[in-house]
Amino acid sequence: MAETITPLELFRAIAEGQISEILDVRNSDEFEASQVEGSRLVPTRNVPVYRVMEELTEEAERTREDAVVVCGHGNGSQRVAEEFEALGLRTRSLAGGTDAWNRLLVPCEIKDLPGTVRVWQFQRPAKACLSYVVGVPGERCIIVDPTRQPQPYLDLASEHGMEVAHVVDTHVHADHISGGPVLAAELGVEYHLPPEDCGGVVPFPNRPLRHGEVLDLGTAEVKVMSMHLPGHTPGTTALLVSDLVLLVGDTIFVRGLGRPDLTGSAEELARDLFHSVHDRLQSLAPETIVAPAHWSSSEEINHDGLVVTTLADVFTATLLNEGAVEKFVDKIVTSLPAAPASYDTIRLVNAGKVAPPEDEVDVLDVGRNQCAASTSRA
Repeated sequence: MAETITPLELFRAIAEGQISEILDVRNSDEFEASQVEGSRLVPTRNVPVYRVMEELTEEAERTREDAVVVCGHGNGSQRVAEEFEALGLRTRSLAGGTDAWNRLLVPCEIKDLPGTVRVWQFQRPAKACLSYVVGVPGERCIIVDPTRQPQPYLDLASEHGMEVAHVVDTHVHADHISGGPVLAAELGVEYHLPPEDCGGVVPFPNRPLRHGEVLDLGTAEVKVMSMHLPGHTPGTTALLVSDLVLLVGDTIFVRGLGRPDLTGSAEELARDLFHSVHDRLQSLAPETIVAPAHWSSSEEINHDGLVVTTLADVFTATLLNEGAVEKFVDKIVTSLPAAPASYDTIRLVNAGKVAPPEDEVDVLDVGRNQCAASTSRA
């Protein structure tokens, strides 16, 4: 029996530079839709399993020692790894395949914050998506932008003796299916989603956060920004934690801004994006930590394993220092690639407008996000 490696072990091994190669034996269309990526670049080849088996000796010679073999659910990769082992080549099969990788959530704490509030960033490497738990150990917490895999959030809350009091989606996501409404309903807690992103009507229990509203976590508070941050979507809401960490949704990324075209009014929302960043965030402290909902490349993951930046760094970007809004709008709108065809459907699901069968939801929830607009940031 060939060795296996779990998704979490693979994530950590990639971060430590211990993976020599990934051999993905899925069909080419599946490989193009989503790949196994981590915080470092790893040499990756795609050779469908039938071709590997047809040219087994040659593929064994092409494959590096201690490579990780990947397929959809772990069966094909296990077979390949066993055949390689019989030829004297040590490889490991990804347990559960890309299906298990797609569900992986890895918590990483934003440390050294003042007071009793703690913030954990949950990284979903299959989608390059970020979600958060913000709370006070022994008291209450909130979950922000959750995925459909709630158990890691609940395990962390239990580990630190925290009761989940609120579930928040900063906006209606277009790139992945939110777990927010279902999680809030199962826990019997308030769910918060900007109704502007749903055409004004949210068809499931929802209490929109008001400007300046404070969410009580016990001995500490999480303050909702005293204004929304429209731009990526009409109703995006940011959360300011301990006056130092800004959970900004898709408004700002480490190396970019949220694309303004996913609701069909790119120029109008690009102007909103300009004013949200220039006029509304300038008043915050330059050292404010910006914690986004996505990353675009492994280069955005810092030495602490976090995907964060600061407002000081954001305002050094050439694009964000354009003095004229029209120039800004033209630059950001003309840089946009076509959005994936699935994004309209995903938005409708997250807004509660359609409810496809579970197997279709699973398909929609696969593939890397494409929510960032390009900027001239290096």
